Amino acid sequence: MANHFQYLLLVLCWYLVFVASLNEEGKLILEFRTSLIDPGNNLGSWNAMDLTPCNWNGISCNDSKVTSINLHGLNLSGTLSPSICQLPHLKSLNLSKNFISGPISENLANCRYLKDLDLCTNRFHDLLPSKLFQSAPLKVLYLCENYIYGEIPDEIGSLTSLEELVIYSNNLTGPIPRSISKLKRLQLIRAGHNFLSGPILPEISECESLELLGLAQNRLEGLLPVQLQKLKHLNNLILWQNFLTGEIPLEIGNFTSLEMLALHDNAFTGSPPKELGRLKKLKKLYIYTNQLNGTIPSELGNCTSAVEIDLSENGLTGVIPKELSHLPNLRLLHLFENLLLGSIPEELGQLKQLRNLDLSINHLTGTIPLGLQSLTFLEDLQLFYNHLEGDIPPLIGANSNLRILDISANNLSGHIPPQLCKFQKLIFLSLGSNRLSGNIPDGLKTCKPLIQLMLGDNQLMGSLPVELSKLQNLSVLELYQNQFSGLIPLEVGKLMNLKRLLLSNNYFFGHIPPEIGQMEGLVAFNVSSNRLSGSIPRELGNCIKLQRLDLSRNSFTGNLPEEIGKLVNLELLKLSDNRLSGPIPGSLGSLSRLTELQMGGNLFNGSIPLELGYLSALQISLNISHNALSGTIPGDLGNLQMLESMYLNDNRLVGEIPTSIGDLSSLNACNLSNNNLVGMVPNTPVFQRMDSNNFDGNNGLCRVGSYHCHPSSTPYSPNTSWIKEGSSREKILSITSVVVGLVSLMFIVGV
Repeated sequence: MANHFQYLLLVLCWYLVFVASLNEEGKLILEFRTSLIDPGNNLGSWNAMDLTPCNWNGISCNDSKVTSINLHGLNLSGTLSPSICQLPHLKSLNLSKNFISGPISENLANCRYLKDLDLCTNRFHDLLPSKLFQSAPLKVLYLCENYIYGEIPDEIGSLTSLEELVIYSNNLTGPIPRSISKLKRLQLIRAGHNFLSGPILPEISECESLELLGLAQNRLEGLLPVQLQKLKHLNNLILWQNFLTGEIPLEIGNFTSLEMLALHDNAFTGSPPKELGRLKKLKKLYIYTNQLNGTIPSELGNCTSAVEIDLSENGLTGVIPKELSHLPNLRLLHLFENLLLGSIPEELGQLKQLRNLDLSINHLTGTIPLGLQSLTFLEDLQLFYNHLEGDIPPLIGANSNLRILDISANNLSGHIPPQLCKFQKLIFLSLGSNRLSGNIPDGLKTCKPLIQLMLGDNQLMGSLPVELSKLQNLSVLELYQNQFSGLIPLEVGKLMNLKRLLLSNNYFFGHIPPEIGQMEGLVAFNVSSNRLSGSIPRELGNCIKLQRLDLSRNSFTGNLPEEIGKLVNLELLKLSDNRLSGPIPGSLGSLSRLTELQMGGNLFNGSIPLELGYLSALQISLNISHNALSGTIPGDLGNLQMLESMYLNDNRLVGEIPTSIGDLSSLNACNLSNNNLVGMVPNTPVFQRMDSNNFDGNNGLCRVGSYHCHPSSTPYSPNTSWIKEGSSREKILSITSVVVGLVSLMFIVGV
C-alpha cells in the first residue's frame, strides 16, 4: 500500500511539473509550431517540459518575456499561423529563407509591438494584406523573394515609423502609391524585380530620410524626376532595367550624397551631363545600355571617389578623356560598344588600382599604351574589335595576375608576349584576327589554368605543341588560318575537357590520330584546308557530343566509317574535296539533327542511300555532287521538307527525277546537271523558277517549253513481238521501194 501511495505521489509531482512548464508564451509558441513542418528537427529543443521557452532554438527573451523569434534558414515549410501575435512582447519575427507557403494573414497586424517582420525568401502567395500596413510600430518590413502579387496598397502611408521596406523579387504590379510620401522616416526602399508600372513619383522626394531607392527591373517609365535632388541623404539610386526615357537631368549634380548611380538598361538619350563631375562621393556609375550620344565629359575626372565606371553599349563619340586618369581608386572602366575614336590615352597607365579595362568594339586607333603593362592589379583587359596596331606591350602579364586578355580583331603585329601567364592565373586568351607572327611562347604551353586559347587568323608558325596536352582545363583551342605545320600529335587525345578544336587553313599533314576518339566532350572539330591524308578514324564515332565536324579540303582516302552515324548530335558534316571512296553509309540517316551535309568532290560510288531521306532537320544544303554515284534518285529525298539547296550534279545518276523533289517548297537551288537522267522534269513551281543549266548534261531529260528537249528513246523490251517488228521493217522497205521507183520514173521522163 505504501509503494502504491509513493507511485501516485510521483505521478502527481510529474503532472504538476508538466503543468508548471507550460507557461502562456510557451503554449502560444507550441501552437504556432503546429502549422510548421520541420523535417530537420531544428525545433527539437522546443520542449513542453521546460519551464520557459527562452532557451529554445530561435527564441530570445528579455526579462523572461519572449521578444524575438528568429527561425532563419531552418528548412521549415507549412503555413504561417497568426497565433504568434498573441505574444504580448514580441518585437521581432524572422522566418526568412524557408519554404513557408500560403497567404500572409491580416491578423499579423495584431502584433501590436512588432517592429521587425522578415518573411523574405519563402513561398508566400497572396495579395499584400492592407491591414498589415496598419501596424503603426513597424520599422522593418521584409517580404522579398516570394510570390506576392497585386498592387502596393495606399495604406502603406500609415506605417509612419517604417524605416526599411524590402519587397523585391515578387509579382507586384501597378503604380507606386502616392501615400508613400508620408513615410518621413523611411531610409530604404528595395522594390526591384517586380512589375511596377507608371512614373517614378516626384512625391518620393518627400521621404526626407531616404538613403537607398531601389526600383530596378520593373516597368517604370517617363523621366527621372529632378525633385529627387531634395533627398540630401540619398546615397544609392538604383533604377536599372526599366523604360525610363529623356535625358539624364543636369540636376543630377545636386545629388551630392550619391555613392551609386545605376541607370543602365533604360532608354535615356542625350549626352552624359558634365554635372556628374560634381558627385565627389560617387563610387559606382552605371549608365550602360542606353541610347546616349555625345562625348564622355572630361569632368568625370573630378569624381575622385569613383571605383567603377561603366558607360558601355551606347552611342558615345569623341575621344576617351585623359582626365579619367585622375581617379586614383578606379578599378573598373567599361567603355565598350560605343563609337569612340582616337587613341587610348597613355595616362590610363597611371590608374594604379585598375583591375578591369574594356574598350572593345569602338574605332580606336594607335598602339596599346605601354603603361598598361605596369598595372600591378590588372586582371581583365579587353580591346577587341578596334583598329589598334603595333606590338602588344612585351611585359603584359609580367606584373599582374592577368586572367583575361582579349585584343582580337585589330591590326596588331609582332610576337605573342612571353610572360602572359607568369603568375599562372590566365584563363582566357584571345589574340585572333591580327597579324601576329612567330611561335607560341613556352609560357603559354605550360599555362595550366588556361580554359580558352584563341590564336586563329594570324601568321603564327611552328608545330602543334605537344605540351598543350597537359592543359587539362583547356576547353577551346583555336589555331585556324595560320602557318602551323607538322603532324597532329596523338597526345591531343589527352585534352579530355576540350570542346572546340579548330585547326583549319594550316599546313598540317599526316593522319588524324585515332586518339581523337578519347575526347568525348568535343563539340566542334575542324581540320579543313590542310594536307591531311589517310583514312578517317572510326574512333571519331566516340565523340558523341560533336555538333560540327569539318574534314573538307584534305586528301583523305578510303571509306567513310559507319561509326560517323553514331554522332547523333551532329548539325554540320563537311567531307567535301577529299578522295573518299566506297558507298555513302546508310548510317548517316541516324543524324537526325543534321542541318548541312557537304560530301561533294570525292570518289563515292554506288547508289544514294534512301536513308538520307530520314534527315528531316536538313535545311542548309545536301551536296553530294562531283562523285561517281549511280542508280536512281531516291524519292525519299522528297521528305526533306526544310531543305533549301540540293546538289546531285556531276555523278552517274539514271532514271527520272522524282516528283516528290519538285514538291519541296523550301528548295531554292537544285542542281542535277551532268548525269544520265531521263524523262520529263516535274512541272512544279519549284522547278519552274530554276534556270535550265541546273538540268544540262542529261541527254534524255526534257523540260516543258524547252527547245532543246532530248526525249528518251524507248528502251529495249524483252516482251517485244519479233513478228510485229518484222512487219514494221517490211512496211519501211515497201515505202522505200515506192520512193525509189518514183524517183527513177521522173528521171526517165526528164531525159
